[in-house]
Amino acid sequence: MSADGHQPEERARPSVDDEVGYGVREVAGLFALAEHRLRYWSQTGFIVPSLRREGRGLYSFRDLVAIKVAKALVDDGVSLRRIRRSLALLRANLPGVDTSLARLRVRCDDDRVIVDDGERSFEADSGQLVLDFSIAALREQVASVIALPSREPADDGPRTAHDWFRRGCEIEQERAGAPADLAGLSAARHAYETALGLDPTLAAAWTNLGGLLAELGDQEGAREHFEEALRCDPDQVEALCNLAELAMREGDHESAISTYRHVLRTTPDWIEAHYGLARALLVVGGKLQALAHLERFCTAVGAIAPELREPEIDERRVNALRFVDDLRTQLGVRTQVGRPRR
Repeated sequence: MSADGHQPEERARPSVDDEVGYGVREVAGLFALAEHRLRYWSQTGFIVPSLRREGRGLYSFRDLVAIKVAKALVDDGVSLRRIRRSLALLRANLPGVDTSLARLRVRCDDDRVIVDDGERSFEADSGQLVLDFSIAALREQVASVIALPSREPADDGPRTAHDWFRRGCEIEQERAGAPADLAGLSAARHAYETALGLDPTLAAAWTNLGGLLAELGDQEGAREHFEEALRCDPDQVEALCNLAELAMREGDHESAISTYRHVLRTTPDWIEAHYGLARALLVVGGKLQALAHLERFCTAVGAIAPELREPEIDERRVNALRFVDDLRTQLGVRTQVGRPRR
């Protein structure tokens, strides 16, 4: 069912060459997902459109199944590592599905991810086909489970651009920004550069590599990488926010404000843009506007499940809440009803 409550039109299963493709906007509306989230998933190799028409990536029906599973798991707070494994096994074991997307259901049952297509059920995580009968009399019988051949994704090291990009992300997670870990920084840089050698249009790799250059103090090199990311993907908010942060460091607060506002016009719920814009506005004396954006930041972070929040962003929220109290006192603004808890 689409975001507006209408079920998508039933489509007959076409041949491979003529398979129906779905664009980012159509898929975003279908699953009530932000378009930038789908683009980011594609750039990071999480879920990549498997069809290509006239140079444009399109999602196949099987891709839609994967997105539906991923969204259900993200909403349930499942770790990204487990989601990646589930999706890899789902792609390997997905039966030929020729039903309408509206009939698919995703459910969690005793730590199992079950996908129903209306006539059968199968486990996305283990690759088992579950015979789930709908006739009342058959429901009384013991459910039959037929194990499909297990096809764990081979781990022979990174091969594709997305593989190398993920390797870079994993290295960065392990080093957690430690300034003394130059070996980790060098390894992450090598991974991103290798990814770009394989696919120069991988915007997320340009952005992350630019972040490493900024960490090394190469501001101009970082700017060039962020701009290259935007040439590959003009809507990539991470690169835009990074450019705004560079402008802040250089004292160009008006440019930073303009960039952050541009991000929020296209992606109004982007947490870091609210936080960055508040900082920039405070420098130029826009305290009342800064207060509004700090409150948006605090509310958005508070809405994230505690187990999914990074310690760093939690700490920023606590400090921001204190600053919000100070700003309200300075400006004589009353505390809002329903203010987020600390």
